[in-house]
Amino acid sequence: MKRSSEAFWWALFSAGGVMAALFVPAFVIVTGFLLPSGDAAAAAERAAGFAGVVGRWPVRVVLFGVIALSFFHCGHRIRHTLMDLGLRRFSGPLKLPCYGGALAGTVWAAMLLWAL
Repeated sequence: MKRSSEAFWWALFSAGGVMAALFVPAFVIVTGFLLPSGDAAAAAERAAGFAGVVGRWPVRVVLFGVIALSFFHCGHRIRHTLMDLGLRRFSGPLKLPCYGGALAGTVWAAMLLWAL
């Protein structure tokens, strides 16, 4: 039987889907609606408090996990969508832009979180 790495990518897809479903809406609500609401002084004070929370290493680890798994979820979904649209014969070459893009996004997120 031919060995495949497909189970690994499906595991990342599943974990990323769970992380995206659970945490991304909360991140959007907090950073998109709750922090900037109100007057400018209060919003700046809340943003400074949020930056202080994000500066802690456990929060950075959780953010990195959510972001990295969401990138791989997206890459896997895009690859399989392209294969369903008729590019199944390019299944192998599609791995590089899809999973490579997810890896590049993950490295970029790690660099941003490290700089905090």
